[in-house]
Amino acid sequence: MDYEFRMKTGFFETKTYDLLVHKGELVFYPNEIDDGLITIPEESILSITLKKKQKSLDIEIQTDEKIYQGLLDNKTDYEKFINQMKENINKKILCEYEGGKQNA
Repeated sequence: MDYEFRMKTGFFETKTYDLLVHKGELVFYPNEIDDGLITIPEESILSITLKKKQKSLDIEIQTDEKIYQGLLDNKTDYEKFINQMKENINKKILCEYEGGKQNA
């Protein structure tokens, strides 16, 4: 299953990717031809942080070389996404919830 992901690429700039969660890697397929495919192997992931806010799920993926930040589409089934991440990526995933409510 793929998820619509708006990756932060500049101060007020985002680009849309389809995020696919595969066994041992995350793959970002660009929606625009000019943007490149991004593959993040599990070995290079240092941390994954998910922050549930009012209508979106913020994601931060820290790797050896870069930090990827963005938002999942607000129509996403967050619980399904988190379960898929846990099943396929063998890294600790930190989930933070606004207001202390655990909705995801």
